[in-house]
Amino acid sequence: MTQPQGTSGRVLADRYRLDSVLGSGGMGTVWKAEDEMLGRIVAVKELRMHGGVDEDERHRLIVRTLREAKATARIRHTAAVTVFDVVEEDDRPWIVMELVDGRSLAEVVKQDGPVTPVRAAEIGLELLGVLGAAHAQGILHRDVKPSNVLIGEDGRVVLTDFGIASVEGDASVTSTGMLVGAPSYISPERARGQKPGPPADLWSLGGTLYAALEGKPPYDRGSALATLTAVMTEELPPAANAGPLQPVIAGLLEKDPAKRLDASATRSMLKRIIAGSTLRAESTTQTAVAATAATAEQPAVDGAVEQAAGPKKPKKPKKATEKIPGLSTVRVGSTAAAAEEPAAPAPAPAPAAQAHGGWTRSATLGAARRWSKRRQLLVAVLVLVLLVAGGVWIAAAQGSGDDSRAKPGSDSTKAAGSVAAAPATGAAPSSPTAASSGPAPSGPAAPGTAPAGGAPSSPAAASSPAAPSSAAPASLQAPPAGPTVPAGYQLYTDPAGFSLQLPSWLAYDAAASGPDSHVLSGNNVRLQIDWTDHPGTSAVGAWQAEEGQVAPTLTNYHRIQLQTVTGWRWSNAADWEWTFGTGTVKHSLNRGFVTGKYGYALYWTANDSDWNSADLSQARQTAFDSFQPAN
Repeated sequence: MTQPQGTSGRVLADRYRLDSVLGSGGMGTVWKAEDEMLGRIVAVKELRMHGGVDEDERHRLIVRTLREAKATARIRHTAAVTVFDVVEEDDRPWIVMELVDGRSLAEVVKQDGPVTPVRAAEIGLELLGVLGAAHAQGILHRDVKPSNVLIGEDGRVVLTDFGIASVEGDASVTSTGMLVGAPSYISPERARGQKPGPPADLWSLGGTLYAALEGKPPYDRGSALATLTAVMTEELPPAANAGPLQPVIAGLLEKDPAKRLDASATRSMLKRIIAGSTLRAESTTQTAVAATAATAEQPAVDGAVEQAAGPKKPKKPKKATEKIPGLSTVRVGSTAAAAEEPAAPAPAPAPAAQAHGGWTRSATLGAARRWSKRRQLLVAVLVLVLLVAGGVWIAAAQGSGDDSRAKPGSDSTKAAGSVAAAPATGAAPSSPTAASSGPAPSGPAAPGTAPAGGAPSSPAAASSPAAPSSAAPASLQAPPAGPTVPAGYQLYTDPAGFSLQLPSWLAYDAAASGPDSHVLSGNNVRLQIDWTDHPGTSAVGAWQAEEGQVAPTLTNYHRIQLQTVTGWRWSNAADWEWTFGTGTVKHSLNRGFVTGKYGYALYWTANDSDWNSADLSQARQTAFDSFQPAN
């Protein structure tokens, strides 16, 4: 006979009054209820047993319900539902839990469409946290999937349904050999009948993130058997919407649990994606505010008489589009703890003969430097490598024919969060030999001072407000009179104050650049330049620390070298070189070095088949030899 079921208005244990049904499944119903003793709204999970259930099955269902309550109660994390009570009515348990007002991730995707990569990263970080808390208690969830992830109205992420969790050391939990969980989210080792560990839950997390981005699980063939076969044997379908999450998903959905991305590396990668998005948003907001202020003040400035020299108030740009992407710091994955410390003053741009419209570099980089103050780092790498692994740069590099390159000064090279680049007015940088020493770093420039062409600013410039730089974008400029520049090369002078000689076929790539970095690309070659005013103590040490996290995210990663650069101008320098990928194999070289006040990274990537060509070899060597840091 059918056991009595809960009804609206029923009171359990003289305390919990059932109100309305929130949801129901094959073996249970979740009620919205009121705790009349404490005067709060709660959720009550009812175990429903229909007619025909024998004693053994009844016992199994009760054990599963109690297991869920015990497992959930042991986990202390904001992404876990709080269990308040377990009461017995009608010879069966009822679980009283915290009520989370929201929808499941499956419902969110179905009703609103796939989430963005950044939102998926935020969800993934919360799920990773609660899984870590569960694993620390010896609990495997075994059924991580979108329908078991609640998204609260306030954005809170909660992992539910520990009903089939495996609890280590619990004698009441027996194994029947039955495979439990949704086939699309079951790890390959579980599908093969092997004993799972925490990596099995991480696989399910990867599948959940894939589904959140693509609107469907990575392996779904209609039937359980076909799906499980695909999980064990088929390659991962590309996640077209993954963006920077691509290497995270690929790492989590690695079929071999021993090679699968672990919780620590996953956490670091997700945090970097979220932090990068936050920094870009802050930079964009600041630029919008600056542009509004500039437009509002324009009439007063227009009436001013311009002079060639002497203190004066510069014109503000009339359009926000007169700005171009600026170079700021970006976090390097460092094992050192982040430290709060004052940021070093930024090197100022080269002085212009007259004041032109545009924002000074130091003003625009202020927001980015708040990011730098929280970081103890050498040079930017991990976020950059992850983007490479995700295939973001591949699309940009392979599609960057001459007609699609961002032309200096064009609208495509002007973006929010930017600074104005001054034309080079000093001598072009020399080409020092390997044995020569670099210029001694000058002291911090006074606010508003402007070193010319990489040379220290004059006392006159330091004692009076500097004229702002021009609004021209960072570009490959024709070099001024000075040392010979190789044929087909031009002098690249960056708003950040550094310069180097680069081939004319490399063009500034506005789409790939941002507040974190400046990118130049062309002919399937990509050069990314990053800098920091808080360099670490060891270039090679930073690269060694990063390799352990980055290598697992790259397909067919093969290290060529990771060693100190000898016989160069700067002794604290290291080359990290590797190949990766299938089909068209890619080749990368990241040279990190410290010049005194600043740390830099010159990060080259190209097709491996082109790596040793004369043109590309000369381009790399010329860039290294001609590089001049900011003062």
